[in-house]
Amino acid sequence: MTKQPIEQNHNDIHNDIIVGLAGHIDHGKTTLIKALNGFDGDSLEQEKQRGITLDLSFSNLEFNSRNVAFIDVPGHSKLVKNMIAGVFGIDVLLLVVAANEGIMPQSKEHIHIANLLGAKSCICVITKIDKLENKQKDLADLESTIKDFFKPLDMSLDSIFALSLCPTPSTQEIENLKQRLESIPKPPKDDYGVFLYYIDRSFAIQGAGCVVTGSVLSGECHIDEKLYIYNKAKEVSLKSIQVHKQKALKAYPSQRVALNLSAISHNELKRGYLISKKGFLRGFDSIDVGIFGEVRHNATYTLHIGSFKLKAKVCVLTTHKDSKIADSKFVDSNATNSTNMDSKVIVSHAFGKAPLTLATLKTDTPIFGIYSQRFILRNDNDTLCGGIILNPIADPIKKHTRLILLESLAKKDFKQSFYLLTQIHKKGFGLVSSTQRFCLSHAQSLEIAKTLNLFLDEKALTLYPLSQVETLKTHILEIFSRNKNALISAQSLNNKLKWASLALCQRALDELLKEGQIKNQNGLYLSQWCQIQNIHTYAEQSILESLASQGYAPLAPYNLYEELEIDRSLGDNALKALTHAQKVVRITHNLFITTTALQKIVSLMREILQTNGYIDVNLLRNHTHLSRKYLIAYLEYLDKFDDIVCKDNKRSLKYAPQNRAYKDSSKDSNQPKG
Repeated sequence: MTKQPIEQNHNDIHNDIIVGLAGHIDHGKTTLIKALNGFDGDSLEQEKQRGITLDLSFSNLEFNSRNVAFIDVPGHSKLVKNMIAGVFGIDVLLLVVAANEGIMPQSKEHIHIANLLGAKSCICVITKIDKLENKQKDLADLESTIKDFFKPLDMSLDSIFALSLCPTPSTQEIENLKQRLESIPKPPKDDYGVFLYYIDRSFAIQGAGCVVTGSVLSGECHIDEKLYIYNKAKEVSLKSIQVHKQKALKAYPSQRVALNLSAISHNELKRGYLISKKGFLRGFDSIDVGIFGEVRHNATYTLHIGSFKLKAKVCVLTTHKDSKIADSKFVDSNATNSTNMDSKVIVSHAFGKAPLTLATLKTDTPIFGIYSQRFILRNDNDTLCGGIILNPIADPIKKHTRLILLESLAKKDFKQSFYLLTQIHKKGFGLVSSTQRFCLSHAQSLEIAKTLNLFLDEKALTLYPLSQVETLKTHILEIFSRNKNALISAQSLNNKLKWASLALCQRALDELLKEGQIKNQNGLYLSQWCQIQNIHTYAEQSILESLASQGYAPLAPYNLYEELEIDRSLGDNALKALTHAQKVVRITHNLFITTTALQKIVSLMREILQTNGYIDVNLLRNHTHLSRKYLIAYLEYLDKFDDIVCKDNKRSLKYAPQNRAYKDSSKDSNQPKG
């Protein structure tokens, strides 16, 4: 623990792989790992007594060109949930099949799960070949069966090794397997555009504090960086990093990593909690997905995503039979009018060979999902199916449009998706969520957006239908119609219409100016009927008249500008000029009052003092009927006078009225200190 962190060789780290084991119980997965690197994964006493692996175990094998991380998983059918947690994020599946038993049910389920989770490559190791009577024929038959099993899958079978592990491992075959683990091409890995890490274990180390372990699925992290635990809505600092028991400065994809976190206890963390960077993801209890396999409409399943699991209700999205879509059997037999409805199934898409059934997952716990992320659905006993997250952000979309959007997302047709979402979010579709929505960087999203016939605000990362420019132009003309002396800018429009970005407001103003419907003076926009000669003089006069009419309860500056429909910057400059000319006095940050009104309120407060011997909030309220905001401001202004004393929120005169000193000082009592 005292070693200094090292900077990993960049060529090596991008070649690292995570290998997940799979196979039926007692086929030799843990024994194979021990033969490869000497690691005994059955560390629990119960595991040693029962001779089976109960939970995940982690080890590695280091080569000159890469590091191979192993995740050993339980083979028992009742422990599949643990197996799923381990297989997320693997690069290569290492399938172990006992020669004397062949591909058993648990092996098939493990392969099925790995395929559903997007594993692209598999190495198969046939063990216990010493138990075969006719080794050559039986091995050939088994290898043929294994190859046939992989043919319909998206995952390819890279190679098959046959060996014995007991009483001693087959030395040459183990060496050949090591060579293949070192040389097997690393399959392309999903890049989610941000650091993504699911916790599989959390514990405390004396002197270090909270430590979590997991696989880096995407992105990078480095020491002293701020990370965010989304399930806890809590930011933490990354104190140190270990990659296979070696301290490191950074962690990269396809690495098994231990993170030492500050500002949190390990007891607060659970398997499946997501660690990433703050601000990239939002959680929703309803997401749209594509499902491989059969599900029942409105049925509840266990959803596995990353190493997290939770209950999810599946709502299959349907369409009328006369729509031109593929037929499907995934319809709830109990659903109303089900004879006239079919599930929406997409045969051709970007995520594999099997058809995708469109559905919505509804949960009680928010899902922090990302587009194209894989998941598994299970009932109590079996792995039923897997799927792809298509729309991780809940949108208020009509059913017909939702189906079109999801189909375009399934085909990675982002142009169509951008266009549809812009029509849905007419007041601005934000590309700031591109990482979560599309697995695209902001730069990639902008390049796509530039090809569309839409208005793009690159700075605000927002898309608008072109019709919104016309909507905004109509709104501007309505302002001038009701107030021919309005003085506006793109900024003042943006302040009033929060949905309209600065660039969109400027575009609308520029078009109106070009059309001759408005005019420009000193950078501000006026009605073509406006007769104002000097906008600064007009602003000062308008503000002073408005403040005078409001007496003791003047509007805050921004509200005042909005009422007068003048630009904030122009209004601020006018208010400064009025204050400098002593026509207006600033009482507090947002309270400006005319000098005349201030003199009157001060005189009134002094009259109350003379009559009652003191003044407080209640007395002043009884005389003015002002809100507390104004009452406090005026009483605190009164505190600035030399002859005023404040005690227990009551103001009184410092000198008794009969005291000569008071009478002499009262000549200057209407002037505050300073």
